[in-house]
Parts: sequence; structure tokens; C-alpha cells
Amino acid sequence: MNTNILPVFTDHNLWAEAQWCEVQLGDSRRSRRAVILGAAVAAQSAASLPKQTGSWSQLKAAYRLLNQDQVTHQKISQSHWQTARVQAEISSSEVVLFIQDTSTLDFATHFALTGAGHTGPRDQGQGFQLHSCLAVIPDGKNPDVIGLANQIVWSRQGTPKKFTEKRSARYHRRTEADIWAETLEAIGEAPDSPTWISVGDRGSDIFSYVRRARKMAWQTLLRVYKDRQVRRPDGQKDRMKHYARSLPAQVQKTIVRRTRTGQEQRQITLWISWSGVVWLPPSQHPAEKDSPPVSGWCIRCWNEDEDLEWILFTTVPLDQHDAQEQVSWYEQRWLIEEYHKCLKSGCAIEKRQLMTASGLLAMLGFLAITAVRLLQLRGLARTAPEMNAWQAGIEPLLLKLVAARLHQKQTEMTLKQFWRGVAMAGGFLGRTGDGEPGWQTLWDGWRRLQDMCWGAEWAMAEI
Repeated sequence: MNTNILPVFTDHNLWAEAQWCEVQLGDSRRSRRAVILGAAVAAQSAASLPKQTGSWSQLKAAYRLLNQDQVTHQKISQSHWQTARVQAEISSSEVVLFIQDTSTLDFATHFALTGAGHTGPRDQGQGFQLHSCLAVIPDGKNPDVIGLANQIVWSRQGTPKKFTEKRSARYHRRTEADIWAETLEAIGEAPDSPTWISVGDRGSDIFSYVRRARKMAWQTLLRVYKDRQVRRPDGQKDRMKHYARSLPAQVQKTIVRRTRTGQEQRQITLWISWSGVVWLPPSQHPAEKDSPPVSGWCIRCWNEDEDLEWILFTTVPLDQHDAQEQVSWYEQRWLIEEYHKCLKSGCAIEKRQLMTASGLLAMLGFLAITAVRLLQLRGLARTAPEMNAWQAGIEPLLLKLVAARLHQKQTEMTLKQFWRGVAMAGGFLGRTGDGEPGWQTLWDGWRRLQDMCWGAEWAMAEI
């Protein structure tokens, strides 16, 4: 992440201007209001809307904006999505990962909410399904989150008790499994360079998704769920998982296994094996059975002592990017989980109390982009660690507060020291086994220091 964005990132007004100044909401006044509301949300992401807006007049203006028919989740997000796609296309990196996953937004306790769908079986629960796609530049342990490339939200509606459907209609009906391919189609055809790779968990093990992705020049990397039929390099038929487990161990790779909050991270060693070119025959679904097979490679990673196994299918040629590198790409999949955690805990999306589904989803447009900002905070804290913090464009008052906390001179503080000081204000202890601070402690410390800055500015204004 470029340190030139620090001044924009640390100033929530500048950041909101960059996100929403070109949003098209049918009226220039709404666009200006979107920037104002976006800045308020960025300043206090987890606070309620009354606390974020700060006054009755600003709160009413926010409600008017969110309840306009022209103000939708897609329109609020479109400018950010387009910017992320352009940055991914012009990136100097050889590879850009587009990490996808679906999460449930649960509003079961929001009894006054109207217009939401169901989240559970038998028409139980209340909320939405959210499918997000993050554009990420892989860079070892410090991946660079470009932003959201696309996001689709939908609700499950109740099924009529006497619902009947012809088999032919059922075969051609859109299902939730189509969301993986539709996300890539919304982003658009992949460029010749850099290589765009769609990364997914076991939910993306869908033949039609891989076929549609390859049709648009996308590469895919997914974790195998179905023990589907596969044609081996020698031409013989086999089952995917059986074949992968028959491959001999070839190399070892050390990874950091993710743990629950509060537990110390552990390094474990994985054995890795991989195949030659294999072919996936089309599924027996009437819409797919006449499609040509899809070629790719099978990668298996495992550690028997840890009861850990990943069986991956990739369309990225192994002669261009080796298996260990592709395993490292799949390791970055945790970022989409962290993103949804940012949205739920860092932005408190499930605690919002707007009365209608349309207003709630418009608010989601602001929070979804703010959650990207929280996730980027971790990467920003690890960029150019030895650079002088004074020269990085950080607010002088903020720098002064952190220097006082660390008992250091402002002019001698590095960016690494500055961000560790920010994290300490959020509860980071900095012990030997703690590693680097995560986005939660950084954000908690950032908010606390921002409050101190605002208090100091008000006090000086009174003087």
C-alpha cells in the first residue's frame, strides 16, 4: 500500500470525498449529502446513526437520504467498485486475487424491519445474504487490499405451501450457486495482464462457475467439496479426492494457522503434492451436460497431526506459478472472512435500526466501503515500517499524542513505532508472541486517539 495515501486515509473527510464525490443519485445535493454522511460513518464506524451524525438536523438529513428511492446499495457502491476494478487492471503486480464469499446479515431481533427475507430453513429468521468480492494484491504476509470489486445482496423469500414447478423450469431457474459466476460477469472480462484469479472456498466448487469464468479469461482457484469425477493425465477416470490423496508428497511449506481471538498463533508444516493436467467433465445438469470439459490442476496440502487437509483445483498453469505459490494465494482467503467481520463488528451492520429493507441496504452501501477502510488499516500499518512518521503526512497533533505515549521524539519516530503506539491505545500489549497488531486493536486505538485530538482542538478553540 502506497504511503502517499496516508493523508487521505487519516482524514475521514478527504477519504469520504474520494469515495462518494462522483456518486450518481439523481441530484447533486444528494451526492454532497452522501459525502457528509460517509465522512460521519468513517469517523465512528460502529456508532449508531444518531451518534454518527451528531445533531437532530444532520440525522434528519441522513434519514431523508437513505429513504430516497434513487439511493440504493448499488448506486452508493458503484464508484468504489469501478475504482477497484481500474486499480486491479493497471496494477504492476503479476497477479491480482479476487476473493469471494457469502455471509448472512442477521436481523432476527429487529422486529420492526419490513421488506427483509429469510435467513434460515423453513422460512425462519430475518435478514439478507451478502456476497462480497475483494480485490487483493498478494504480497506474502502483507497483502494489499485494493477494495471491493463487487458486492451482491439478496433476500430469500418464502415458498408457497402448494408450490409446483416443472422439471424443465427448475433446471433453468437461477439459483444461489450462480452468484459466483455472476459476480465475475458483473466485474467484466479479465485483461491479458495482470492475471485475474477468482479465489473461493468449497462453496465455489461448481462446474458452471469455472466454465463461465474461463469463458471471460478469468482463472480460478477453489477448494474442492464434491468428490466429482475427473480424468487423470493418463486418461483414466478417477474421483477427485481419491486421486489427490494418491499423489506422493513433493515439498513442504510452513504456514501460520489461524486461531481464535486471544489465542497465540502457531506455525505448522504442510506437505504439498500436485498433479499434471486433469480434466473435469461437465455436470449432468441439462444446461451443462453438453459443455466441453475444463482443464486444470489438482493440489493437495495436508498435515495429519493437525487433522488439516486442503484439496484445491486450479486453472492457473503450474508451469507458470508453482503449487507453493498457489497455496499462498489460497491462504489469503481469510481476508474475505475478516472483511465480513469488519462489517459486522467494526461497522455494526446487524445493529442498525432503520425500519425498511431499502433504507437498511442503502446504509449498507456506506458501511460496506467503510469496512474496506478498516481492513486496509492493518496493511497500512505494515507499509514502509522504517519510514519517518513525521514525513508521512500524519496529523501533527496525532503524532504528538503517540510520541508522548511512547516517550519518543516526534521527529525520530518511524511508521512502525507510530502504528504500534496507535495499537497500544487500543489494548495491544506488544508481547513477544503477539505478532503484529490486527485491524481491531488498530481501529480501537485510532478511534481513542481521534477522540483525544477532537477534545484538544475544542479546548484550544475555546481559548
